[in-house]
Amino acid sequence: MTVTTNDIKNSLRVQTNNDDSLISNYLTAAQDYVHNSVDSTASIDELQAYSQFDIAVAMLTEFWYQNRGAVTTASQEPPYSVVSMIQQLRGLFTENV
Repeated sequence: MTVTTNDIKNSLRVQTNNDDSLISNYLTAAQDYVHNSVDSTASIDELQAYSQFDIAVAMLTEFWYQNRGAVTTASQEPPYSVVSMIQQLRGLFTENV
């Protein structure tokens, strides 16, 4: 399964198309982030075989969307749940390579 912009919109309960481009950009960036965090030499198709990939991508996309206007001097680290999912995916992927 591949996470789509509509999946993210449904999860966030976004009913308009005004932010489709923004959500799509966050989604692409989240896919790249998770991909590079697990194994940048692997293909995204290989990683998408794991449900953890889609969950991590969706959670990260939603986090970035919900915090897009936050002005702060503090670092905006990804939520622990995203980091945990990436670590689990890294272990599963490494085990099966």
